[in-house]
Amino acid sequence: MKVTYPVTQLTFIQLFKLMINYYKKMIIGFVLLTLLPLLVDTSWLMMSYIFKFHVIFFGGLMLSFVIHEYLHLFCLKNSKKTGNVEIEFTLFKISIHPKFQLTSKEIIKVVLVPIITLPLIGFLLIFLAALTNQKFLKFTGYLYVFHIINIMPPLGDGMMILKTIFEKKKSLERR
Repeated sequence: MKVTYPVTQLTFIQLFKLMINYYKKMIIGFVLLTLLPLLVDTSWLMMSYIFKFHVIFFGGLMLSFVIHEYLHLFCLKNSKKTGNVEIEFTLFKISIHPKFQLTSKEIIKVVLVPIITLPLIGFLLIFLAALTNQKFLKFTGYLYVFHIINIMPPLGDGMMILKTIFEKKKSLERR
């Protein structure tokens, strides 16, 4: 699914709603599937495990992707005040495609802000987990830290960095 919005009108809540709407059936199915153990064991311990699993999955995995993409949007809003962005949802990813030109510096900023910010949030969660002795919070923090992998070239952010480097090199060669 692809949707196009003016970059100035997109908010975190709108992006979150778009994601929930696109993945609605998968989310409902996943929640129902993870609640099945309650049919066998209705103890507080089982409910605690399921709650912690949901925190890790929804708070660590899904929310981190929404935050990642919103940070791209936030940087795009700050670099260009007008223009549209296309948001693409596929089975395993969310992508933001600006429909306007950016300078090399703006592209690098748009790419690096989430890659730096999310690991910082992750380290904060890991620190809070150490203080509270909550292993599920620690694992959630690791999911945020793991977003640093997006800098690798096969992934979208890494490809944008390579594209920017090669375009910069071509423009220097033309001079």
